[in-house]
Amino acid sequence: RFPGLFEDFEGPSISWKPVATSTEGDRLKYPSWLTGSWKVDCKKRDVRFPQGWGVLSPQVPGVAMGSILRLPNVGAEPSLTWNFVADADGAKADWAKNLPATLEGFWPDATTQRMERSDDGHGTWALTYASPTALFRKDEPLTERTVMSQWLGADLWQQENQCYSVEWIRQTDLLQGQDGVADYKVLMTLTKGEKGISGRMRIAAFLQSVDAGYFEA
Repeated sequence: RFPGLFEDFEGPSISWKPVATSTEGDRLKYPSWLTGSWKVDCKKRDVRFPQGWGVLSPQVPGVAMGSILRLPNVGAEPSLTWNFVADADGAKADWAKNLPATLEGFWPDATTQRMERSDDGHGTWALTYASPTALFRKDEPLTERTVMSQWLGADLWQQENQCYSVEWIRQTDLLQGQDGVADYKVLMTLTKGEKGISGRMRIAAFLQSVDAGYFEA
């Protein structure tokens, strides 16, 4: 356990999460052909706001840098490395490496300090990193913050050379407390081809009760 990180914090209830909370959501078993280290070239396709651009605010997940660890900077198109480790007849994503690599790839000014998995049985990772603030100047120290990612649920389907996964994640920025809670859903399709693996990821972020447009939406 991580004293001060995983105790005494309860986020808001949400209606879109799976009926049963998963304890292994971060340990999905992917196809064995994913085992190894992969160079990932990221390309942005589009950004949409189904509720309208009027709901856009600094509290909406994805607006602030790092507010969605799976997509720390919505407008960036970096190259980074993802790792999958062998597991019986499949492979598992190595989040101890993948989350820091994603954060630093999308946000080069951020530096990972620690990355740990909780033993609380809820598939929760704590990533501590240092980064500049909006008012950052070169002579000022970086701000250190700890962000928790909890897999509320996950599932995966596969056939031949393709797999499709869905993950429900709650992210909590302990520096911001209740205002730093972000809920989002990650959909990912991976296809094995002759020249490598192609993929498509879609992330849906959800308004929280602290958002100004929550009740209107």
